[in-house]
Amino acid sequence: MDGPSPALEPRAWTPATLRTEEWLLPAPSSGITAPATAVDAMLHRGPGFAVLRGVDLDGRDDRECVGRCADLVALLRGPVGGRLHRSANELLTAATAPAVHPSGAGTPGAERPPEGDLLTLPPHMDRGEGPTPPHVLALLCVRPAAEGGASLLAAGTTVHNRLLADDPAALRELYGDFRFGRGAGFDRVRPVFRRDDDTLGVHYNRYWIDRGQDETGTPHPPARRHALDSMDRLLADPGTVLRLSLRRGDLLLVNNDAVLHGRTPFQDTGTTRRRYARVWAD
Repeated sequence: MDGPSPALEPRAWTPATLRTEEWLLPAPSSGITAPATAVDAMLHRGPGFAVLRGVDLDGRDDRECVGRCADLVALLRGPVGGRLHRSANELLTAATAPAVHPSGAGTPGAERPPEGDLLTLPPHMDRGEGPTPPHVLALLCVRPAAEGGASLLAAGTTVHNRLLADDPAALRELYGDFRFGRGAGFDRVRPVFRRDDDTLGVHYNRYWIDRGQDETGTPHPPARRHALDSMDRLLADPGTVLRLSLRRGDLLLVNNDAVLHGRTPFQDTGTTRRRYARVWAD
């Protein structure tokens, strides 16, 4: 390969170019066929994510909302993917959210500030379980945080093309293989960017890449560290990253091969506790 070339897809959006009607749909009151078709188009031929607004959660407790999320994704999975990752059906709270250092490196299990006051979780892809990452991530907003907690979304294609224009040497490094994670079942090696025919895929999670490299006992070579740092700078740029405040009953679906997701800092106060249901699907 002579070198990376621009990826010209509908997924090459920025917050300034993206229109709300390209990703927002009303949740169906009955039936799923029409929304499923539209969601499929948004995930695979559009911006790479969709929001179903107004999922009915009345009368359901938090755990039942997880089941509601899984049921909706199961109905949608015909067009958007295959099986559900049942072990991933869970309720996300301040206690289960990753703590994040100011450097941007996620540290699952680290001590958290009081009241769930967490720092930004930079855009990343979900690793999931099994040999390959899940293709679809679903997040159902059961209850937003008292303050903050907006979703962050970044198009892999946009990041790729900006690197090509600004730092092509870094982009070439990101087409090489990186080790993600550690331990049995998690020693995965794959590139950050890959081309499958005319489709660009992105696979990025700085925390797991750094952790996987640490397991080798050697630091990242300088060119690789520079490439990862360049990626992180773009993923902190408001011109690249869409900030989306979800409401109760909003179901966010993300193509995990095309769009990176994160969140802004949030704080739980009083009786208000942030709750999200998360489901993965192939």
